[in-house]
Amino acid sequence: MHMPVSVVTIVKNRTDKLCRLISQLEAGTDKPSELIVVWMAPPSELSLMKSDHFDIVHKFTTQQTLPIARARNKGMLAATYDTILYVNVEAIIAPTLVGDGVRKLASNSIVFTSVKCVPEDLCRSSYNQLKRSHIALSTGDRSSNDDMTFLENVIGNQQNQEINYGKFSNDSICSTVFFIRKTDFEKTGGFDESYTGFGLNDEDFFTTCRHLRLQLMQLETVTFVPERLTYRCPLNHLLDFVSNAQRFHHKWGFYPCNAVLKRYAALGYINNDFETQGLHVKHLPSEEEMRSSSKEKRARFKKFHHTAQNEVTILPTSKRALEPIA
Repeated sequence: MHMPVSVVTIVKNRTDKLCRLISQLEAGTDKPSELIVVWMAPPSELSLMKSDHFDIVHKFTTQQTLPIARARNKGMLAATYDTILYVNVEAIIAPTLVGDGVRKLASNSIVFTSVKCVPEDLCRSSYNQLKRSHIALSTGDRSSNDDMTFLENVIGNQQNQEINYGKFSNDSICSTVFFIRKTDFEKTGGFDESYTGFGLNDEDFFTTCRHLRLQLMQLETVTFVPERLTYRCPLNHLLDFVSNAQRFHHKWGFYPCNAVLKRYAALGYINNDFETQGLHVKHLPSEEEMRSSSKEKRARFKKFHHTAQNEVTILPTSKRALEPIA
């Protein structure tokens, strides 16, 4: 069944993930009427791919690259239908996602899913296999899920503040997959394009939504995404994060993601009294500190990848998922 929904995604280099997303939408219980793909980089051989199940509209940049906020706005405002589903191109989505969201969405609301991060290798498994593991972990049923121990380790890692320098707010999760009416999106003014580099654009957008009294509602549906080091707050993005936090404070009167900022303060990179005296950088991390941080994270990451290969049956990537759609 087709629904009057415009799906929007943005892509730069991860064209294999785009092919997989298209395949997921094609196989869904309810299919959208169109998919809008905003290319953040110059066109490639996949930039004109089509689908037999719904229209694919490609949007290109005349610049060398297109910043994330501008790319999102370009796609959302190009939507033909009033119901918009924004999807991270890497997301592994439920077959029922389109229908679930449409039935839940109302005017003056945003509908999003919970999000679980899993290593890249595990993302080659089917959605249903990942979901079974998630349910088993949630209920404590260990009887028939060999991959549950692995997911438990991953979720524990997400909660580790020491390794990850704090944790982002739930707004970063909301932006992975969310439904919104186009008329409501236009009320927000879109994503603020003055934020640069890494961090806080999602927090700003959803703060705007709350300021406009849009109700945020979560589906029971779970979305899976690959775990990446940049989903945290690595030291090499310190300047971007601080600059964007200063802009956020100037705009809203408070600092977002306090756990991240307090961790930076504890490490001596920013002032401890930033909440009362303003935020400023005391010193930048050295190259050795950044290398050490990256090595520590990658070592943990490799451990989880190894566990994934041992605990979970990885499905081979289909030839279909890597080819342009005729």
